Amino acid sequence: MNKILIPVDGSKNSEMAVKHAVKTYGQDPNAYFHLCNVQPALYHHIGKFLSKQTIHEWHAERAAQASASASAYLERQGLNFSFTYVCGDKGAAIRDEAARLECHRIVLGTSKKNSLSRLFENSTAAKLLEISDIPLEVVTGSSLPALERWGIPALGAGAATALMAVVID
Repeated sequence: MNKILIPVDGSKNSEMAVKHAVKTYGQDPNAYFHLCNVQPALYHHIGKFLSKQTIHEWHAERAAQASASASAYLERQGLNFSFTYVCGDKGAAIRDEAARLECHRIVLGTSKKNSLSRLFENSTAAKLLEISDIPLEVVTGSSLPALERWGIPALGAGAATALMAVVID
């Protein structure tokens, strides 16, 4: 059996990864898709005021919402799949779940980022490449705007404010 783990979070990028996996592996009768959502762990000082049952129900509800679109798509395609959710750091949780399920590959959807964003953001794809022995397929979204392709971040609110300050002076 060819087990494929697809992390889902309800974003267009994760939907794109699901569609890519179906297009690439959906014709294989031995393919089995496993959707996985990663929920953030609650801080201890928040968690101590809530019961474990309440936290579990909250995580389960949010995970079901995040996977609804991907689950519906796989059902429409008539493919075998399952769904779980885990809590913790995205990269480590995805790796651990893929290892636990004995998956043969991970198909991860991500957006294209400019060089400045890649420098400061905690990328799940980069983390998985660093810590996982399971093959990782990264499916990227649409292309970046022209300014961002050259490593120049697009004008954000801070840059616009600075520009206005210069014009006013």
